[in-house]
Amino acid sequence: MSFEITHILFPTDFSPNAERALSFAAEIAVQTDASLSLLHAVEHTIPIARQSNRNTEQRIKNANKKFDEIIDRLQEEERFQNLSITTILEAGQPVATLLNQAKEHDAGLIVMGTRGATDDRNVLFGSVTTSLIKKAETPILTVPHGSTFDEFKRIIFATDYKEGDWQALNNTIQFAKLFDSTIDILHIEQHENLNAEIRFRGFRDLVTSKTNYSKVNFHLIHENDFFPGAADYLIDHPASLMVMIRYKKTFWEKFLERDHTREMAFYSKIPLLILSGTLKYDNHIDFEEVSKA
Repeated sequence: MSFEITHILFPTDFSPNAERALSFAAEIAVQTDASLSLLHAVEHTIPIARQSNRNTEQRIKNANKKFDEIIDRLQEEERFQNLSITTILEAGQPVATLLNQAKEHDAGLIVMGTRGATDDRNVLFGSVTTSLIKKAETPILTVPHGSTFDEFKRIIFATDYKEGDWQALNNTIQFAKLFDSTIDILHIEQHENLNAEIRFRGFRDLVTSKTNYSKVNFHLIHENDFFPGAADYLIDHPASLMVMIRYKKTFWEKFLERDHTREMAFYSKIPLLILSGTLKYDNHIDFEEVSKA
């Protein structure tokens, strides 16, 4: 399964967080020659009176007006004038609507804004984004409010040598080629010993033999916990994008529940591209077996 982006789905609640992410969606659409769909979900209300029907009609009217404003702002920039943009206004629960629309339109990527750092660690992403991270098979790019598009100059790819990592890395390389990005492949190992070094070198040599993309670097960090290790690495190696692979719900529960300010710093600034590691791919490399060699 290749990471083909022919259709990008951009869910929006018309908030400033969503507005910041729109430039990312539009730039990727231009680079991939993909169409872009703007999606807004209007949650159901029980029509117990005429007033409630009028309220719903007004919300729909307002949403369509905001869609028009978004498209007008985008097309003020010359590079977006030929972009194929459609709008989707659906009544329903946002997460279910997003999942259904992603499947129906065969979306290759979902791009959405996130809140970034807040006083409440449980609303780092918001409930809709959190649910999508756990459920969607479509790749998701989450863009914190504090990030600025810089053409993805440096991408960090976090790996734990799992079976699906090769296809995820290959997809990341194809994405990086669009922007001539440098990829730092990062592995965090608990113990500094010969076995860890053998795993790292075997992974590096295998990947090097499987791709001819030259702008790839390999980094090994020894740290008991992934999260502080990644945070420290990002302090010394600022990046435009971090790619992470979702295998198990438990990892994402830990990821979303962190409450240490130092470790949360990179969540609030760096966009995350989240790929599913549980999909079945052709011609995959079993990194778990390689790492045991």
